Amino acid sequence: MDETESPTHPHAPPAPQRVPWGHAITAGLLLTALNAVKPVHIDDHVFLAYGAEFAAHPLDPYAFRYGSPYVTPANELLSPPVFLYWLGAGITLVGDRPVYLKLWLAPFALILAGAIAFLSTRLAPTLRVPLVWLGLISPTILPGFNFMLDVPVLALGLTALAVVVRSVERDSWLLALAAGLLAGLAIQTKYTGLVSCATILTYCVLRGRPVRGVAVVTCAVALAVGWECLVALAQGDSHFLVQFRQRQGSPVQRAGHLVLPLFSQVAGLAPAVALLGLKALRWSNRATLLAGAGVATGFALLAIVPSQGALITGSNGKPVLTPSNVVYGLLAALVWGTFARAGWELLRENRTPTAPDRSLNGFLLAWFVLELGGYFALSPFPAARRVVGPVLVMTLVVGRLAHRRSVPPHTAAVIASFGVALALLFFGADVLEARAGKAAAFEVAHGTNRPVEGGTFWHLSWWGFSYYADREGLTPLQLNERALRPGDLLAVHDMPEFLAVLARHPEIVLEQIDAVTTGDEFPLRLAPGYYDGRTPMENRRTGRLHVLVFRVVAVTHR
Repeated sequence: MDETESPTHPHAPPAPQRVPWGHAITAGLLLTALNAVKPVHIDDHVFLAYGAEFAAHPLDPYAFRYGSPYVTPANELLSPPVFLYWLGAGITLVGDRPVYLKLWLAPFALILAGAIAFLSTRLAPTLRVPLVWLGLISPTILPGFNFMLDVPVLALGLTALAVVVRSVERDSWLLALAAGLLAGLAIQTKYTGLVSCATILTYCVLRGRPVRGVAVVTCAVALAVGWECLVALAQGDSHFLVQFRQRQGSPVQRAGHLVLPLFSQVAGLAPAVALLGLKALRWSNRATLLAGAGVATGFALLAIVPSQGALITGSNGKPVLTPSNVVYGLLAALVWGTFARAGWELLRENRTPTAPDRSLNGFLLAWFVLELGGYFALSPFPAARRVVGPVLVMTLVVGRLAHRRSVPPHTAAVIASFGVALALLFFGADVLEARAGKAAAFEVAHGTNRPVEGGTFWHLSWWGFSYYADREGLTPLQLNERALRPGDLLAVHDMPEFLAVLARHPEIVLEQIDAVTTGDEFPLRLAPGYYDGRTPMENRRTGRLHVLVFRVVAVTHR
């Protein structure tokens, strides 16, 4: 990638453009600080547990069993090692202290911010500062950072691409080797890092450096395969192969279930990207402002109107059209329609013989196709974190077109501010979700219900509630390891999956003695849809988290 290019005078000598490192560092530190104030949430408790085990026996990190309601070998739960070793090192230094451990994740936020800043400077130098904020403090990245794998793998993969770009500019094989090591670390952070290898190879081929691309990918794959061999020697099987064999159903059927969530998740997460795209397509300020007002109105309707209330009911009595369908349908038309037109305009620009560095346009669109391929091939279920890569590439695509069409930086900055505000809305709702889990664990543990003398207070739960229940002295239910006894108590996160587990054990006779509900007055929620569902945000009419407390009356034998 060229360091600069002039959008209005393609043959004029480019003015020097510096990477906005100050903005990158500020945005990265802000991302870290905001993440640190959120309590443990969703799958964080799993990675904290694994991190502690990795720290305890680093040479054989999967040598333990984990899980609830059934314990399984640690190698069977998807958890590649790179992030877990880093988290384990933090636990060794500061202990099980979530705020400090989230601050320990600052390097991932900073290298991600730096990679976005570097690539934005190469692709859209006049808009490089707004793109840093629009790309990093976004609804896909800010709420979803947590202790989870998606931001770290994106950080390592994007940094590997940035280093490859620099290696081509400087013709440096040393940098190419560094990129291969980073890409290998990305793969072993989360297997979606394989998409980074394909992206790097595509870039090198389009820049006339296919040998360099093959060398980088070979280095990355060799590192990843070497680790898998070590795990196989210690555990008897490769961690990757264990996960691969767990995938069920036909690939076509799995992909079919991901199509609609792709449109609706991106629709809710990327409207600010669409607004920048409208300016790149030469919409007037007034028209773009009206579109932004429409987006804000859509989210306001989600807050005011019950999302799943039936606007049209089918013959079977089930809703056919809901307010949520309408809002996300209109957002999808805006986001995907704008992006499709922006991509088409970049392709049209490539047909102009005088267009500068046409391979960059082709690379960006090819990169987006690769991200979509990774989404369908590697996503076990829909969630906002599955589209982090596609949304970021969409941001760079519309940013490049906006640069080529001379969108003023101050206009892009206003749109980026709108995107940051939307990210904070998502983040605020998610903080409330996390606090509800923490509050529920405290209320259950310190309520009036107690097991019989010598009995156990168990919990059957996921998310942050599970982590805080452990800290409050409750014991995770492990039906294949430890048996319940009459007089024990069991706190159950009120979810269909857990109630189904109990229904499969009629020998355990339970009596419900209490129900705990925690929440607040804020009308929007992210869980579960943001983390496992079709839409990232919905209306909330009941409490955020419900826990049922049972007493074990009897345990019979089948």
